[in-house]
Amino acid sequence: MQFRPCAHGSEAGWPNRFRTMTGLRFLTHAVVATLAVACSQPSARERTDDAELAAVAPLKAQYSGVVMGFDIRPPNTLIVSLDLQSYFDMDDDAVAAMQRTALIRWRAAWKSGHPRAHTLLHLRFIDFIGRKVATLTTNA
Repeated sequence: MQFRPCAHGSEAGWPNRFRTMTGLRFLTHAVVATLAVACSQPSARERTDDAELAAVAPLKAQYSGVVMGFDIRPPNTLIVSLDLQSYFDMDDDAVAAMQRTALIRWRAAWKSGHPRAHTLLHLRFIDFIGRKVATLTTNA
C-alpha cells in the first residue's frame, strides 16, 4: 500500500484545525464572559430589597443585643430576628417602642421603594429557631 500524507487535499491538516479551534475557543470565552457580566448585575428587585434592608439596619444598632438581623419575604413582609432572652429582659414600654420604631421604619422603607403602591405590610418578630414572637401589620 502506498503512503499518501495529504490524502484529503493539498493543505496540511493540523494548522487548519488549529485555526478553527482557536476561533471556537475565543467565541466560547466571549459567550461565557458575556453571560457572567449579564448574570452579575443586580436585578431591580434585589436593589429595592437592599435599600429597604439598609433603611431598617439602624434598628440593629439602636437595639443591639436584641435585634440580630433582618430578612425580607416578598412581597410585603419584614422578618426581624431577635435574641429571645434579651427580648424578654426588656420592659414592656421598651418592647412597644422597639416594635413601633421597627414598624415605622419598615413602612417608610417600603413606601420609598414602591411609590404610589398600597398594600398591607407585615412585620414579624422571630427567635433564632424561627418561632413567631410577635406580628404587626400596617397599611402602606
